[in-house]
Amino acid sequence: MERLELIVVQLEEAKGLIERGRVPHLRLAYILLDSVTELILHRTVQSALWDQELLTGLLAKCKDLAANGHEEAAAEIPSIEARVISKSKLRDIDRNFDAKVAFLADREMLDPALGPVLEKLHKYRNEMYHRDKLRREVLKPATLIYFDSACSALEAYKPHMMAFTGNPLGPELSRFTGGGSGFLEMDLPQRIAAQLRCEVGLDLPHIRSVLAQYLTARLDEMADGLSFIEDNLGVPHLVRGDAMRLVQANLATNPTLEQVRGKKYQYSKADMEQWRSHISALESIAGKHELVREYAAIEDAFEPFEELVEQAVMAVDREVQFQIDIARGK
Repeated sequence: MERLELIVVQLEEAKGLIERGRVPHLRLAYILLDSVTELILHRTVQSALWDQELLTGLLAKCKDLAANGHEEAAAEIPSIEARVISKSKLRDIDRNFDAKVAFLADREMLDPALGPVLEKLHKYRNEMYHRDKLRREVLKPATLIYFDSACSALEAYKPHMMAFTGNPLGPELSRFTGGGSGFLEMDLPQRIAAQLRCEVGLDLPHIRSVLAQYLTARLDEMADGLSFIEDNLGVPHLVRGDAMRLVQANLATNPTLEQVRGKKYQYSKADMEQWRSHISALESIAGKHELVREYAAIEDAFEPFEELVEQAVMAVDREVQFQIDIARGK
């Protein structure tokens, strides 16, 4: 029960922080939700891998017997090898969030549709925690989605047994147990997840609208950035579309404008139009997991180009300011 209590307390604390609603509280809630989700995944993985040490020993024994002419042992080797997971993969699963998700989804111990959602949410957490990147415009909807996803992970959590250890339970878990004692219902994690999900809620139409607006605003900013480059770069005879080529070109080789225009690049105007079309299509998605998956696919598709545009805009802006300072005699 103490193991389940660790999970429930984190979810309850995250819920309280979400209710407070300010950016600092939402950030803490998000980090707590990522932590508790990885804890649930870790425990579920350990449960799934309980037989690996046994299988490894059995495989070694069968190989030893087979080397000494034991035909029955030799016949068992292929089936045992198929169940043994390599040490490198075990290390990856142990250390890597996405590997845990993929492993559990592959074994259908986690809804495969939840996998891409958790991977995207964990990526946002890493940005928050390691690079101080908050994405304020979508912080609240992302936190609400993560709470719902953590509840989904809890629904898949199936401990072997749950019993009181004699230590009193805190109020966070007690409110779900009815003050009982001894062994508890094995569906308790699922009932807790269902109740917490109802208490926090997930307004999917609102979240869908916010996510679409966020992506659209970023595409608009990219378009504005490309226009800014063309209007302020100081290169004669630029036309619309040249900036998109220039931000992707290798300018270190000092190519001519004709050479830049003559090459093909990864991103084009057609990509911008396609991204907008995909954003519009988000409005027709009813499933929460599909919505986040499609949102993530759009964002992941345009972010590398977005970074190129941002870097180029900053470089042009610095040069413009430098020329202004010279003109002012600074």
